[in-house]
Amino acid sequence: MLLSDRMRAVAGLVQPCKSIADIGCDHGYVAMELVRSNVCRHVIAMDINSGPLERAKHNIADYCMQDYIETRLSDGVSALEKGEAEGIICAGMGGKLVISILERGKELIGAMRQVVLQPQSELSEVRSYLRKKGYLIEQEDIIYEDGKYYPMMRALPGAFGKLEWQISGNLEQKCRKSGVYINGIPACRQPFNISEISMGEAQRLTRVHDTYGPCLLTMAHPVLRRYLLWQKANLEEIRNQLLGQSPLTDRQERRVQELDEKLSDVVFCLYCYFK
Repeated sequence: MLLSDRMRAVAGLVQPCKSIADIGCDHGYVAMELVRSNVCRHVIAMDINSGPLERAKHNIADYCMQDYIETRLSDGVSALEKGEAEGIICAGMGGKLVISILERGKELIGAMRQVVLQPQSELSEVRSYLRKKGYLIEQEDIIYEDGKYYPMMRALPGAFGKLEWQISGNLEQKCRKSGVYINGIPACRQPFNISEISMGEAQRLTRVHDTYGPCLLTMAHPVLRRYLLWQKANLEEIRNQLLGQSPLTDRQERRVQELDEKLSDVVFCLYCYFK
């Protein structure tokens, strides 16, 4: 099989398991790679459309993998039974659809060991949803392919109910009200004293982690650096174009302020590469 770099990276995030469900499987290539590489013994390839599912069936048959991969017509995880899969993959779809699939299947997915996601849009909304729902983003990757950047992640459902942390009651209540997260973990569950950093700094960390990825920033991923530099140049160009119009309207003034905040966040993230 000739896998794209994006699909190979998605498959690379999957932890070895007995069975996993590939939601929106398209041609079935990720499912086939997981079986070929002995990462998963069994894959349930699912899609809401019959056309892609038929193509997946033909591809699976061509490589004689029918005993290891089964196909199902399904809207999200609706055709998946409890205990059939240890995790799910959602790749190549919009972020709002990813969130919808996770939300509609939250009872089923909440008991799983891993969720591998590669949203095509609304990355910050997806990461925000994960942290608010108690997921822990364990690992991330980002690929540049055909002129586009493709971030992806593996998350652990219900992580904050499974991990033990030292929690102060008063501090927990304060941080939960503020919604502050650090490295994708609620500030109240940090293994260090939250008083060491200001609330404003913690809120900025939450914002940049949602936007650019806590693991990608921690590992100073080289492809993320390229993306940050591209983003910086793009934001500066838009800002300069706006400032070239004088006098600015109230709406334009607000837009410049938004751009300044985004540029400040990008520069903040770039410091990860000089530590």
